[in-house]
Amino acid sequence: MKITRIYAENYKTYKHLDLNLDVSADRPIILVGGGNGCGKTTLFDAIYHALYGLEIKNAAIFEQLFNAGVKVAEGMENKQIVLQIDFTGFVLGAEQPYKLTRAYQHTQGRVLESVTLNMAGSTYRYGSGTPPKEREENKSSINKLIAANLPEDLSRYFLFDAMKTSELLKEEQINKLIEKIVNSVMGFSKYYQMRKSSDEMLAEKKAERMENENQRKEYQNLVREKHNKEEILAQLEAQYADCLAYAHDNKQEYDQLIKGRNADEVTRDKMRRLEEDIEQFGKREKEYRQEADNLVKDLETNVIIPRLAESIRTEMEVLLNAKKAVAEAHGSQWNEEQMEELTQKVVAIIARHHPAIGEMDTMAIVEELLAEKEHNDVTDEYPFLTPVDTEVLDTLINSSYTNPFILLDEKRERINLDLTSMPQRREQLEECRRAISGHDYSLMERYEANSKKMLQTKAEIDTLKKEIKDLEKKISRYDYDIPLVPDPKYDLLCKLPDFFNKLSVKLLRAKKASIERMMREQLNLNLVAYAGYVGKVELSQEGSEDISFKIYHRNGNEIYLNQLNAGAKQTVMQVLLKVLYDLGDYEPPVMIDTVMGVLDKESRDIILENYFPDLALQTILLSTDTEITAEHDFAKIAPYVGKTYTLHRDKDAQCTTVTNDYFGMHTTI
Repeated sequence: MKITRIYAENYKTYKHLDLNLDVSADRPIILVGGGNGCGKTTLFDAIYHALYGLEIKNAAIFEQLFNAGVKVAEGMENKQIVLQIDFTGFVLGAEQPYKLTRAYQHTQGRVLESVTLNMAGSTYRYGSGTPPKEREENKSSINKLIAANLPEDLSRYFLFDAMKTSELLKEEQINKLIEKIVNSVMGFSKYYQMRKSSDEMLAEKKAERMENENQRKEYQNLVREKHNKEEILAQLEAQYADCLAYAHDNKQEYDQLIKGRNADEVTRDKMRRLEEDIEQFGKREKEYRQEADNLVKDLETNVIIPRLAESIRTEMEVLLNAKKAVAEAHGSQWNEEQMEELTQKVVAIIARHHPAIGEMDTMAIVEELLAEKEHNDVTDEYPFLTPVDTEVLDTLINSSYTNPFILLDEKRERINLDLTSMPQRREQLEECRRAISGHDYSLMERYEANSKKMLQTKAEIDTLKKEIKDLEKKISRYDYDIPLVPDPKYDLLCKLPDFFNKLSVKLLRAKKASIERMMREQLNLNLVAYAGYVGKVELSQEGSEDISFKIYHRNGNEIYLNQLNAGAKQTVMQVLLKVLYDLGDYEPPVMIDTVMGVLDKESRDIILENYFPDLALQTILLSTDTEITAEHDFAKIAPYVGKTYTLHRDKDAQCTTVTNDYFGMHTTI
């Protein structure tokens, strides 16, 4: 398969993209340069989704994918997102041209899809308005033709982001990944399917040969249970593979979000402290102004009266003492009415108890008492002061007063001190706000939920495998109950499962030496940390269901994959993909985004010189000028470059434009 052209219209950063990707065998590399945000990954996505389609469920997703510049200038109604890819591929040994067009249109609140594939004069077409049966038939035909050239499940091994390849070598997924790559790329998976089918046919034949009806039913129930568990196992393994793929595809972003979230939390804590300080300063300033206003309004109460009270305190104390003496004297004496009432009571008591005394003149007694009282009465020097006046004067000179100016001045000094730091704190707050990333952290929740699901699924898979093995043991016991009557078809069915299993092992063994040899050679060339020191690469011989490989130093010790750094892991993974590409059943284009990933300078030089030139029949490299530099690196691969393009971001028009060079450099053909 070779891509000859990619066309995109209104897709993300591209208003119109039309690139010729045709290359010759001696110049298989297409070098596409661009800075960050210029559209390299979008070009990658355009090629991938032109082959396998976009999933646009609603208008919101359509709007996200639609070019922003066109949306602002012209709107989206009745406009299309178009992805078109031209490629050549082999059908029954003959090379055929393909033109695959996918168009998506938003109209009246709906997203309509249209897909057309032209192949050597034959046209297959379906869309949103196609009758369901015809749609499914044509969709199936188109998908089969695409899969014949590059199945979607294999595309991730040939169309990939180099930055993420090192993540493929995580300990929990390396063996599963290698098994999938080897089985899929090298075509061994079909023999596993044949063995499974022959197992099912053999089980049916065994049941037919059993004479005892009860035994037959028990056997069939066990076989049926095993078959059901195997189906569940296949579903769980598919789910587990999806979880692994999701974890791999989002690991880098998840790690970045973790760092971003932690950094954001620290920044947010600082923001909260700054906001509280600024808010508290505002409150203190407001309180100070209110207190100052109140002090001015109540100047008499707060200043004048306390000063007056202090100046007249001595005179007022003399006056109050005199009034107090008068009050005390008056308080111990009776008035005329009281005296008259009491005298009458006393005279009445004496008359009862001492009648001999005779009648007494009550009024004469009262007058005598009043005369005595007037003789002993205290003189009031300040008769013009009422008791209320006296109480006010007492309160005035005996109340405690504090100078409010002292406290107010202390507050003023603190506020002036804080005021000088407020501009700096506000600037710090603005810096914090600018530093907040604004990322959507929902991916973290999905990633962690996916990790949890992966662990649960793995546990369920292990349990099911054990249960299936137990059922296989029970089923095998019934072999003794099957009559040994000659039957050529039955005898052949008995041999088929083992035959297909051994065939896949033999095919793997036949390729094993080539894979191991090529891996060792490529690692000695490209793996800088162990260049020239890889003594052996060992591929497992346990069959196609459990495949892994190990790398050994020439001194004999194993080089553990999980102990390699990210750059070395990337190299190992890319070498494995190259070897399987060379030995596999497919010859697809290889497209690599962020080509140098996490490689150091020495590794980059080696990859440029030894890896890219003969990687594939067509290699599309998406690079920044810091990965493959125009000054030094371009010359190393220029003899193998058939096409060069540089992507430029037009910020005003919100689109990407393309020039036929690599950051100003051109190839000489």
